[in-house]
Amino acid sequence: MIDAHAHIRFSDGDAVKVDQPIGTEKLLQLDSQAGIRQSALIVIASKGQPEQTRANNDKVLAVAAASQGRFYAVPSVHPLDGEAALEELRRLAKLGVREIKLHPNSQNFDVSDPAVGTVVEECGKLNIAILFDSYKPWDPSQPGKFLLLAVQHPQTHIVLAHMFFSEFREALTFAQMSKLGMAANVSFDLSAIAVAYQGSPVVPELVWTIRKIGTDHFLFGSDWPVDNPGDALKAVRSMGFTAQEEQSILHDNAAKLFGLK
Repeated sequence: MIDAHAHIRFSDGDAVKVDQPIGTEKLLQLDSQAGIRQSALIVIASKGQPEQTRANNDKVLAVAAASQGRFYAVPSVHPLDGEAALEELRRLAKLGVREIKLHPNSQNFDVSDPAVGTVVEECGKLNIAILFDSYKPWDPSQPGKFLLLAVQHPQTHIVLAHMFFSEFREALTFAQMSKLGMAANVSFDLSAIAVAYQGSPVVPELVWTIRKIGTDHFLFGSDWPVDNPGDALKAVRSMGFTAQEEQSILHDNAAKLFGLK
């Protein structure tokens, strides 16, 4: 099993939660308990700090390289850093990076900003996928912005974390657009949303929506440290997928997309 959405903390200034432990020791323990074989390690770049961005990217690459395959790195750039962001992307591509993380909320950018499109286009040229946080409750038009981004940059694979969360019905638009030959370059991860809706009356509709889009477009993710990897895994397994669908979601889709084993 591959956890395609987990964060690493290096210092006091980059915690996702205040109680997130530094390093990977706790995550390794939780993954082992859950039977998760590989996990992403995500960092998020700050605006206007290209040197710090490069340093953090190098840190997460080093941790992943030293893990003997247990972790893979998901570095980051800030799309509003202009040419510095593009230069860092080119450097990361030469180092074998297959995915980066962009976060409209914590990085404080609008998905429709042309600078975001420039980064997305460059990632397509470099064969780098982009993991976006997809849910911004104060921007109800964000699903449409992601759809336009995917249509405008068809060579770039976009992964939308959390499946728009409480607005997951909007994801059905991507299934409809795929009938027209558009937006097939989009996947979703089930981090946060699977745990949030576990045991609720909404689950059958959520699963129906996932199947309409196609389970080959979905990845497992825990969003550690927001949720425990074991809890996230139990939530996905409680949704009623077939064994083949689970295999795709829990392993095969991420392995194919990111070149993992």
